[in-house]
Amino acid sequence: MKKGMVLGLMAVVGMLWGSGLAWSQQQAPDTILFNGKIVTVDNHEVNEKIGTIAQALAIREGKVLAVGTDANVRRLAGANTKSIDLKGRTVLPGFIVTHDHPQDWNTLNEKIVRKVISDDQHIARYINVSPDEVLRQFPRVLEEAAQKAKPTPGKWIRIVLLYGKDYNPDWRDAISGYSGRQINKQMLDLAAPNNPVQVRWGFTGSILNQKGIEEVDKFFGEALKNFPPGATDRPFYTGNGYRYVEPGVIFTEDQITEVFRLGLSWYTGYGQTLNGTALYAPTTIRAYSKLDKRNQMAMRFAWSWFWPFRNDFFVDSYFTNAIVALLDSGSDHFWLDGIDPEHGGGCSVLPPTAAGRENNERSCSDMTYSLEAVTRALYEFVKAGGRMSGNHMIGDKEIDIMLDVIEKASKDAGMTPEEIREKRHISNHMAMYPRGDQIARYKNLGMMASGWDITWYDGGARNVMAVYGERGISQVVPRKALFAAGVMNNLENDRPIEYTDLTFFDIFYSALTHKDHNGTVYSPATVIDRQSQLKVTTLFGAYAGKKEKELGSLELGKWADLVVLDKDYLTVPIEEMRSIRVLMTMVGGKIEHLVPSLARETGLPPAGAQVELGGNSANW
Repeated sequence: MKKGMVLGLMAVVGMLWGSGLAWSQQQAPDTILFNGKIVTVDNHEVNEKIGTIAQALAIREGKVLAVGTDANVRRLAGANTKSIDLKGRTVLPGFIVTHDHPQDWNTLNEKIVRKVISDDQHIARYINVSPDEVLRQFPRVLEEAAQKAKPTPGKWIRIVLLYGKDYNPDWRDAISGYSGRQINKQMLDLAAPNNPVQVRWGFTGSILNQKGIEEVDKFFGEALKNFPPGATDRPFYTGNGYRYVEPGVIFTEDQITEVFRLGLSWYTGYGQTLNGTALYAPTTIRAYSKLDKRNQMAMRFAWSWFWPFRNDFFVDSYFTNAIVALLDSGSDHFWLDGIDPEHGGGCSVLPPTAAGRENNERSCSDMTYSLEAVTRALYEFVKAGGRMSGNHMIGDKEIDIMLDVIEKASKDAGMTPEEIREKRHISNHMAMYPRGDQIARYKNLGMMASGWDITWYDGGARNVMAVYGERGISQVVPRKALFAAGVMNNLENDRPIEYTDLTFFDIFYSALTHKDHNGTVYSPATVIDRQSQLKVTTLFGAYAGKKEKELGSLELGKWADLVVLDKDYLTVPIEEMRSIRVLMTMVGGKIEHLVPSLARETGLPPAGAQVELGGNSANW
């Protein structure tokens, strides 16, 4: 190519950028969003800078084609381009959550469950009242359900006890406290001796009657005999056993697949476009895999392996290397990103308060990551080149153990520092970690941490204060210290907001104020600014999913995963943060959520499970 021609092309490119337009190629876009505030979050540094803010954005074949001024982006429109006037509204990259359990919460959503099943299939009853009223209503509801099911022995009865439209932590603590006491297995056996019964709490936890236990035994069969001693005492029959019981046992595989399909769509109504979590039950993995193959996943999903009943699998090098080989495999909507060998407990090296001494001793006497089966599984997986992801970690003491294992396994594998950092191991919750010395180790390992800001709202910080005092509180979701050290950190939800009036903006408000349900503020000195929180919720989440080249910001060539808001997240007063509404969500340029008001304005049909099933946004 001649020198003059090269210089000419460079001049054209320079003029396009200088005019406020960044674009990838001369093709007419499918969709143009204009007259808005396009917050691209294209600054990839660990700081509060969010990067370019533009007026318009063009999308072609699901990806960002151009970002720039109204005049220059609209100039690209073709005869078939759909142009949407944002009328000054704000557009953000889609929200990315690196730890949540939609597969756990979808079955708490009565609107979704009623859409999928009827009393002819199994009996489902939902109670969403105060704790005192639960005690009054529960016997009558149980009796009615038992009589309804009685003519059909073997039909499941499922009663769900919820915690209010505001997810009231006081209700949660009181109602879940009824488990095994006012509401127990004997009561369920007497009421329905010939029908399996599950009582499910509005967060985690459940109780089964004897017939329910028998149905679970029948479903899992001989596999139960291979589980370690004690594995079936708690996980399958009480506590968090619902994770194994609901998919495939209570709900048929087809039913739970449809529940999950609607659940993913429901979450796009909050602006979420990517979720990361461990998947617990075999039926759950099959269900999401089916949805992916059918192109029915409304948002993206990065999942991690979690089958703690058989951590001994990882002793087999063939099995371990096979799982490592499958990492990052899948589709643009569903991929495997790591393993969670087990959930960590709440032990801390901090001295407890006098009132918290017993609680601390109990936590430290039962540290999961001190178990050889757990640390051996993590060691073998990391040594083989695997990545830790999707776990639950609570106290800083087990973080020490986890870091020791990762460092030793990496060293024994002969990995270079760059190879170790490339793994981006990630720990979840940040309930009371990492400490300052641990943050330095995270930085050295290239590790990330995700945190549940909603813990400020729902009493988690209050509980830490009671056991460890101010020093403990300073370690709760320490985002400010992580930013200062240059360590990326991510957003979690990890609460069943589906049946509540809460949205992601309640979570953001919790993060930006550290206020609990009663308005008490904890650790105000560790609050971060809203720009940093936005990066936590978008771009950094893409790094956690190892998809930062495809997701997390509105840059050329990336998937057009975005949300349209009715208020400006960057300027709205903090006390109005919770009132922000998501009007539209796109995933790969496809509208997955669209409220009626914006639908009428744009001439497009309303979309999404929240709208279709009568959620709050159906009225927006």
